[in-house]
Amino acid sequence: MLRFGFHLSIAGGCVKAARAAALLGTDCLQIFSGNPRGWKQKPITEPEAGEFRSEVSRAGLNPVVVHAPYLLNLASPDPQLWRRSWLGLAEQFKRAACLGAKAVVAHPGSRGEKSLKWGVRRVAEAVCRAYESSGGQVPCWLENTCGGGSLLGGDLSELAAMLKLIPQGGACLDTAHAWGQGYALDNQVNVAGFLDLVEDVLDFEQVKLWHFNDSKVELGSKRDVHTHLGQGFIGEKGFKALVSDSRLHQASAIMETPKENSLSDKQNLAFIRRLEALAACTPQ
Repeated sequence: MLRFGFHLSIAGGCVKAARAAALLGTDCLQIFSGNPRGWKQKPITEPEAGEFRSEVSRAGLNPVVVHAPYLLNLASPDPQLWRRSWLGLAEQFKRAACLGAKAVVAHPGSRGEKSLKWGVRRVAEAVCRAYESSGGQVPCWLENTCGGGSLLGGDLSELAAMLKLIPQGGACLDTAHAWGQGYALDNQVNVAGFLDLVEDVLDFEQVKLWHFNDSKVELGSKRDVHTHLGQGFIGEKGFKALVSDSRLHQASAIMETPKENSLSDKQNLAFIRRLEALAACTPQ
């Protein structure tokens, strides 16, 4: 069976996110380790980290991952921003290790007017520098993007090219981003085709995590607008096909769906678990 979880807020401290995950009855968890839109990160004290690790252990949350701040651009042609970005990623590695997290999820970034080949190498070098600088405590899982402009990682082949240069790397695949890039996921045939491509281009051993998000925007829009599962263009058929495919049966999926009220996460979790239960009862 799949393991499901959410990206949860750390307002009031990381331990509150772990406790919220436990109350929801989830299997895994994603958090920011600090301010997602700022360079300056509040230090994590050992008592706070220890309490978080204990709560995670009690709740049986696995994996727990840290999402890198949005300001990082690991592909930046600007030398100062690029250095600041890989140093920022190194800090996230250290913070994740302190919290007992399994990995840091990061977006590859934008290469500006530089070539694709240059951008791929730029990201790989940034990740490897950050990993070495942090002492190699946790890996980086690069997330696919919705493409568009000079964003890297929309095409699965770009992720594969980066990961070939990152010995300790892995991939995180977001369904809404894949849809925005142009990978159809709205029915069983399209999902099977996409997973065939993942298998051929990336290999499932490299896909360490999934982000299950529906999309408000049309296929190939190059835009990233998440919505509740089953309420977007991917829809119920798409997510039922995903949970039905045996290649994902041991996978972990984090939902980054809107939190409009106190019931939003419960409703999304109930939706995906209902589809999984239906899939288990349906002959393949």
